[in-house]
Amino acid sequence: MNMHKNEANLWLTHVSKDFFPIWKERIAKFGGTEFKSLGHNFYSVLLDKSFTKENKTETIFSRYWLPVQYMWPTKSTQSGYIEKCAQGVAAKFSDHKFTNVVVFSLDRKDQSLASNLRGRLLQVVKDKITKVTSPKLLTEWTKKPNMQPARNTTLVVAISEKCTWAGITTPQEAGSYFAGGRRYIGVSNEKIASRAAAKFVESLENLQLNDINLSQAKKWLELGAAPGGITHELSERQCEIWAVDKADLDKNLLKKQNVHFYKMDARDFKERIHVDSIFCDLNGPSPLSADICADKSVYLNKNGIIIYTFKIHSVEKFNDDFEYIVNSFKNKACKFLYAYHLYNNKQEITLFFKKQ
Repeated sequence: MNMHKNEANLWLTHVSKDFFPIWKERIAKFGGTEFKSLGHNFYSVLLDKSFTKENKTETIFSRYWLPVQYMWPTKSTQSGYIEKCAQGVAAKFSDHKFTNVVVFSLDRKDQSLASNLRGRLLQVVKDKITKVTSPKLLTEWTKKPNMQPARNTTLVVAISEKCTWAGITTPQEAGSYFAGGRRYIGVSNEKIASRAAAKFVESLENLQLNDINLSQAKKWLELGAAPGGITHELSERQCEIWAVDKADLDKNLLKKQNVHFYKMDARDFKERIHVDSIFCDLNGPSPLSADICADKSVYLNKNGIIIYTFKIHSVEKFNDDFEYIVNSFKNKACKFLYAYHLYNNKQEITLFFKKQ
């Protein structure tokens, strides 16, 4: 293998093609150059040496970051690829410390190949990795990646038909517990399944990656609750929910004592409550929904977290709308933490705030 050491600060990242122009514009401000499409919403980019964790967050639309410490042209369909790749990666990272091994394919149809490569790579580095990680934990992290520590040092290998990339990172630095930033979320109630519920689960994981744990947040105000996917998730977590929407909530949720439903415009909600967190998934113009949600921060306990979905109706107006939204919450004493394009976000991003 012709290995190439990453002395130029090369990164592999996952960005939705719909937002690539905005992302490219933002990252160029921090020294990003030589953008190359790798297919399947993955790109490589050279970054300035001064690029920081804060810069990475400010680019918003990157769902996953992998520092490419080594890369080489390969043919994954060629006989002997798995063995050659496993031996080559193990040799090149023999001086590095890592507690987990992850392999993913840029093209989902090759995921079985990636799984087989990981299995062989784990065999090759067995003597090294079992000193720090038990086989039981490796199996658990395979089934539930979000169970591993956010700072779990991981050897990550990304493959495609023509190239293989590898680097050392952590879920926190990569921006996701899940390989390549792809997070598939099953639902426990098919009847009221919603993408909003998936966004909620992923939001909690994302906060956890950023050292914010909401497991003790037991009182929630939910704006834009129908049909009830998030309400159901919160109810299953033994939370008390004040759910607001002009549309109907699932009738089975109305029977739950910990669910208080208000069928009304969110602007008309005026109850005497104190909550730990707010989740807002209101439709309509984003400046309006931001103002509504920011106004409801009066119900938040100190240091309470707001999870707000910014529906992007106009890419051209993104920067102006984004600035308006952040200032809207700032005017209500809510500190902007960061924004992220979750895997379960489509034409939208999720913003996180903390009540001061």
